[in-house]
Amino acid sequence: MGADQSHLPQLENLRTGQSYISFFVNGKEYNVQLDGDPEYSPKYVLVDFLRNKIGLTGTKYMCREGGCGACTVMIKSHHPKTGQEVVRSANSCLLPLYACDGLNITTIEGLGNAKTGYHPIQDRLVKFGGTQCGFCAPGFVINMFAYAQVNPSFTGGNVEYSLDGNICRCTGYRAIIDAFKSLSSTASEELLRKCQDIEDCYKCPLPPLTLTTDSETKDKSFEILTTPRNLYLQNDTSSEEWIKVARRDGPYSTYIDITDVPELHEIAMDKTGMVLGGATTLTTAIDQFMAASKMDGYVYASEFAKHFRRVASLTVRNSATLAGNLMLKHDHREFTSDVFLLFESVGATVRIGSSPTLYQNYTLMEFLDLDMTGKIIMSIHLPTYEQSYIFRCFKIAKRYQNSYADVNAAFLFNIDKGNDFTVSTKPSICYGGINPNFVHAKATEEHLVGKQLKNALQSSLQTLTREAVPNLSPPSTSPEHRLGLAQSILYKFFLGVLRQTVQPRLRTGADDVERGLNIGTQTYDTDKSKWPLYQPIPKLESFPQVSGEAEFINDIQAKFNELFGVFVISNVAKATISRIDTSQAMIFASHKVLYAGQPIGLIVAKNRYAAFQARDKVIVKYENIQKPLLDIKDSVNLQLETNTKVEVDMGFPCRGISSESAKSIMKNMKQNAQQNPNEHHNKVEGSLKTVKGEFITRGQYHFYMETQTCLCAPREDGMDVFSSTQHMDHVQTAIANCLNLPNNSINMNVRRIGGGFGGKLSKASLIASACAVAAFVTHESVRVVLDLETNMKMIGKRLPYLTKYEATVDDTGKIHKLISDMYCDPGAIPNEPSSLFATVVLQSCYRAEQWDLTPHVAVTDTPPNTYCRSPGGAQGVAAIENIMEHVAFEVKKDPLEVRRVNFIQKGDSLVGVPGGKLTTGNPLPGMLAELKKSSDYESRKELVESFNQANRWRKRGLSIVPQRFPVPYADFRLPTFISVYVDGTVSVSHGGIEVGQGINTKVVQVVAYTLNIPIDSVKVKPTNNFVSPNATLTAASVTSELVCHSAQQACFKLLEKMEPIREQLGNPSWQRLVATCNAKGILLTSQCQDLQGDVIAYDVWGLTLAEVEVDVLTGDYRIIRVDIIEDAGNSLSPLIDVGQIEGAFVMGLGWLLTENLAYDEETGELLTNNTWEYKPMLPADIPEDFRITMLKNAPNPFGVLSSKATAEPPLNMAVSVMFAIRSAIDSARKDAGNSDWYRMDAPVSREDIRRLALTSVEQFAI
Repeated sequence: MGADQSHLPQLENLRTGQSYISFFVNGKEYNVQLDGDPEYSPKYVLVDFLRNKIGLTGTKYMCREGGCGACTVMIKSHHPKTGQEVVRSANSCLLPLYACDGLNITTIEGLGNAKTGYHPIQDRLVKFGGTQCGFCAPGFVINMFAYAQVNPSFTGGNVEYSLDGNICRCTGYRAIIDAFKSLSSTASEELLRKCQDIEDCYKCPLPPLTLTTDSETKDKSFEILTTPRNLYLQNDTSSEEWIKVARRDGPYSTYIDITDVPELHEIAMDKTGMVLGGATTLTTAIDQFMAASKMDGYVYASEFAKHFRRVASLTVRNSATLAGNLMLKHDHREFTSDVFLLFESVGATVRIGSSPTLYQNYTLMEFLDLDMTGKIIMSIHLPTYEQSYIFRCFKIAKRYQNSYADVNAAFLFNIDKGNDFTVSTKPSICYGGINPNFVHAKATEEHLVGKQLKNALQSSLQTLTREAVPNLSPPSTSPEHRLGLAQSILYKFFLGVLRQTVQPRLRTGADDVERGLNIGTQTYDTDKSKWPLYQPIPKLESFPQVSGEAEFINDIQAKFNELFGVFVISNVAKATISRIDTSQAMIFASHKVLYAGQPIGLIVAKNRYAAFQARDKVIVKYENIQKPLLDIKDSVNLQLETNTKVEVDMGFPCRGISSESAKSIMKNMKQNAQQNPNEHHNKVEGSLKTVKGEFITRGQYHFYMETQTCLCAPREDGMDVFSSTQHMDHVQTAIANCLNLPNNSINMNVRRIGGGFGGKLSKASLIASACAVAAFVTHESVRVVLDLETNMKMIGKRLPYLTKYEATVDDTGKIHKLISDMYCDPGAIPNEPSSLFATVVLQSCYRAEQWDLTPHVAVTDTPPNTYCRSPGGAQGVAAIENIMEHVAFEVKKDPLEVRRVNFIQKGDSLVGVPGGKLTTGNPLPGMLAELKKSSDYESRKELVESFNQANRWRKRGLSIVPQRFPVPYADFRLPTFISVYVDGTVSVSHGGIEVGQGINTKVVQVVAYTLNIPIDSVKVKPTNNFVSPNATLTAASVTSELVCHSAQQACFKLLEKMEPIREQLGNPSWQRLVATCNAKGILLTSQCQDLQGDVIAYDVWGLTLAEVEVDVLTGDYRIIRVDIIEDAGNSLSPLIDVGQIEGAFVMGLGWLLTENLAYDEETGELLTNNTWEYKPMLPADIPEDFRITMLKNAPNPFGVLSSKATAEPPLNMAVSVMFAIRSAIDSARKDAGNSDWYRMDAPVSREDIRRLALTSVEQFAI
């Protein structure tokens, strides 16, 4: 079917009508001459124009693929058909500049700032503590602002829906959600009360933003025509789906923007059917489906609307069109298009135009095989159906929001309910994600005609199993899982249709996992008599962050003749380089390749586009390519088989453990293992048994929103370096060594970085050194900003671990002896192992008599792994808690009781501390009693048990996990310098790096308190290596405390200088004291650097209770509630510390649940290298009910100003959710007739949950 004629040849003689485009940004008109800048091309995107051409750097970018939301802007335009104003948020990284003609664009700079005042959305985000590193904040604000413009009476539920395209690694989302919900029409009294408590902010209306423009927004009339051959029609195909399948399509010689062709926006709907123009956006389609759901005949419309909301993200849905999505499916059969699937399932047709007068209707299956050269999708036509038809659609994905489907499905059945639910006509059974050519389950459709559903289940499943043959497509889930999902989904449909006749215990199997709206509570003490110390205040950088005024390294204005650097990296693991075909790269790698992602060279060019274009022309030839070793288990097995051991330096600088102290710690651990046990503690209850097993935790990408970045500028005295680093001194030394210069020639300056999580401790030096070499050779400023894919491939991750254990236990679960070997995988270069500290933390809160713990290293051919938030600690806690779960299973006890019986007590030995004993009491029993009471634990436990008994396919689980996390103060040197000016204001500079943890705010609070001056009299200046030479790393949760301590000591020294003058003046005001001291020639500066031993090590204690619900049929789940009690001492800044607890916990959830790393087995190349494949948590993934309590009346006698660290311990406690899921799986396995122990490694994916729950078609019944 179809017409092959085309009107395109008629265009050959046309020429461009205008050589410029015109649009408004924040009320100012820009006329851009497209032939006036060689950088402009059809691929040049709006975000680069905003940042690099007009200096609006508040709009950030990270992924450049529409997956993170950092680049969000608001766009106003006129609807091509109706002329009405359309307001939408959009990803400026996906919007070609050429497509901006006639648009009115608002960036974060257009909302509010320090000079003009802040918008209520900005203000509320600040006051709820919704920023940490702040890199993502502008994107969140502008997205919420745009949504509020369109929906001024938005609800709290709308907030969570609208944020599905914005990633925040730092906060854990709760504070952001609460901030925006407090402005909604349904804001709870609790939120409004909280809003009043925080700086007395109040509920205020959201005013529309009015921007004065010089003229009305212009109609779009720009087109570029050169030749009809190799044509690309720009129809707003921008979506996350594009990232997977089409971003490398082209290049094309012709680009035509057809978005504003009125005929493509036609929408019609009546009782006979619906017509949606090809340029209808997904957002508009959702609105139409909602309207149609109220009309007769559209039995599928409400399901369509619900499903479409899970396609990509709001910012993408606002721009992505139906035709664009369908064309992606047309060109890439492997694309699991939800749009195509749903439309095909209800028999939709597409109208294809090939000239102004020639068009033809096609079925969607015909469309897939149609040659679309010179044709466009004019419209989609959807039929109506009688009420006897039942429609249902499904989507099972790695994450609820903004994720492509592992398997999606849509079913349309004509059911005669009066005849025992007989299938009257041939049904439509459509699947996606099985294999590229499998759409309709044709045999199953034929099989069901005339069948009564209740009698056709197993035969239908058998038919489906024969015809649905999944392909192997890494990094997608396994074929076995996808077939299982196809079976489960069909079963869920049967259960849903037959619900009232189904066994009651099976009925919930029909339902999707429905997530409730997020709520949260935060409880803590604060001593108002000592404010501003201990005062809950927002981060002092928050307002610049939410307004886009906070400057990150890539926001620094480009220097004259500045160059842009791009890395060339290896795409194979084990090989040698035989030849590199390029004259443009500066080669600095040896000929030997150790891992895929290894840097081979750096290309520098006049701008980013030219650099990437040059990189793509580089051809690297390899020889002697070998299959890589990629998995830690294979590496460990190889060691055991060959009786070899990797000998490396086990020092752990991140915790201040030197090579020598590492040897001492390991020697001490062996001595402790050989000590005679305490007879009283080790009394055997009943008989002894052995519990033996293995446990694996995989790696995790740091996912800092600001990728590795460096700017190097040659200067007369050396080089200015602006590096996104957590360790300034390391970068300085590395560059000096590379350039053979003295250290004082390298001028370091770091104001802030956009997240680090350990990934910028040592790895930033690699980027900075290459950047510095390029700047040195060219004698020009050079900027290197890693694209996300290169960053993920090149930079190592959290270390994977394999723990082998053998525990001797009695009938109560008490561990009398434990032998454990902990293997860490540092990647191809084992220079940053963390297994020594992991063995120390393995003890956690338990008595460790006769524990024989040995750290090991198992190398693989992957990028050298590195520190990641709670390095070693997270793996140690996960391992010991897995052991506790295993012991409890074997002795048939409640895991909480087994944990309790093994609690450490005062006087017990501490692993890894020579001669160390627990000198304080164990607060966990009291904390546990408090948690049980506040969480209503016993009642909830009974409800969970009842729920599981009443439901076969839906299970719940509860888990309480305790923790003792040692916080050692190593030889960290973080100089702090204080200057006092004649007007009484104070400046502070210190050696710590502001990574989002609030270090500057805490320092200001401490300085203001110590000097007894207002907070607004103190400012923190950027960190630099002149004021803070030789500063050690910012890591291990202790930097904020140490800087606060040295700042307070510097204040004491300053006050000591001023004391004689104070005594002379009596009791003067601060301003008078300062002025008099200055007049008398007293130098009003002070400096301090802590020495090792100035601050004493301590423990952080914590408890977490998690409750989850699991869909046994699909592996989907929701986290119903999490209660955390953390011993934070006297929090220096409670609002900041709550944010640290929540953010760390949610990052831990990602590590343990969704953030899977997959590699090509043949080349070793990372496959999960972008936001399409790698899935950190989003707002819908966090606990629905998220309760944080900082332990009351628990000052830390050893810490700085009675405080404790909060950045790492909560991440470790995320294992509570993993073990709650395990508890739910246990119930499912019991129902399946299996009571064996099973290994559950991390991350535990939806595929793992379904597999471990032993879900199989043989168990499916009605």
